[in-house]
Parts: sequence; C-alpha cells; structure tokens
Amino acid sequence: MLLLLAAAVVVVIAFFAVGDAVGKTERMPGQIVVDVHEAIEFCAEALPGEVTATLSYDELRRLLRLHLEWIQAYHWAPEVGESGPIVFEQFDALDYVMERAAVTRLDVSREHAAAVIQAHSDYLAVMGAIHLDDPVKVEQDLGELPLLDDSSLDQLGVGDAVGDADQPPPGDDLPIERDG
Repeated sequence: MLLLLAAAVVVVIAFFAVGDAVGKTERMPGQIVVDVHEAIEFCAEALPGEVTATLSYDELRRLLRLHLEWIQAYHWAPEVGESGPIVFEQFDALDYVMERAAVTRLDVSREHAAAVIQAHSDYLAVMGAIHLDDPVKVEQDLGELPLLDDSSLDQLGVGDAVGDADQPPPGDDLPIERDG
C-alpha cells in the first residue's frame, strides 16, 4: 500500500514538472531558423554597389556573424519577461562589430559595417526574427498625445459633444460616454 502511495506521489510530481516545462515552452516566441547562405545573398543584394565592390562574401559572412554575436551576447532572452521588448541604441551594434572586427583582424570601414548591419537587420525583420519600430513612435508618450476635441468628434461623425452625447453615431450600437 505504501509503495502504491509513493508511486502516485511521484506521478503527480512528474505531471506538475512536465506541465511547467510545457507552459514555459508555449510562452516562448516562435523560433525562426536563419539560413546563413540566404542571409548572405539577401544582404549582398541589398548592399550598395560601393560596399559590395570592396567586401568579399567571406568578409560579409564574418560581419553578419559578428552582428549575430552582438544580438546573442547582449539581447537574446530565451524566456519572455514582463519587462516587454528589448530596446537598444542604433549605434550599439556598430560599435560592437567594429571592436570585434579589429580583434579578429577584419579590415572594414565603419560606413561599410553600418550598411551591412542595416541590411542584416532588414533581413532579420523580413524573416520575423526581430521587430523594428519607428523610434519616433516608440519614444512618443501616449500621455502627451492630444485628446479629441469637439471638431475632431464632428469629423468622426459623432456629432455635437453636448447635444448628442446620448445619441450613438449612425450604425454604432454603443453610446459614447462622456464625463460632464
């Protein structure tokens, strides 16, 4: 009897452990597989002619590797946290890639490295691996946006802010509630 009770406890603990692991896996973002050869081809086609005239495929591959190294080393998070998306400065990657290029004896100009990073970021965005927002929109605080005034409500077809406050716009089933 004691053996049966012990087995039941082990099974219950195992179910909770497996359930927790499955829950963590479900909360993780979808995994994107990046094909190195496809990334090199995409970036080579996206780069300006002056950059492709001086960089070989091997140098391009090494620069892409350094950019991925920066992403993984500083901004990769296997578990999604409550803090939201990761935000970084535009030149952080360039500074890192230039520093690592010097260490690995990869002779590339800052302008060419910046163009490669931009092309690689575009590729990763197309693949769905990263999401790039317009920095102006990201930095704008919603609290600073203007409220709708009476003229804006008229343009939306809501009607007079005082006289028609209890009347829904045509085709709308829900009345608009206003304070005051």
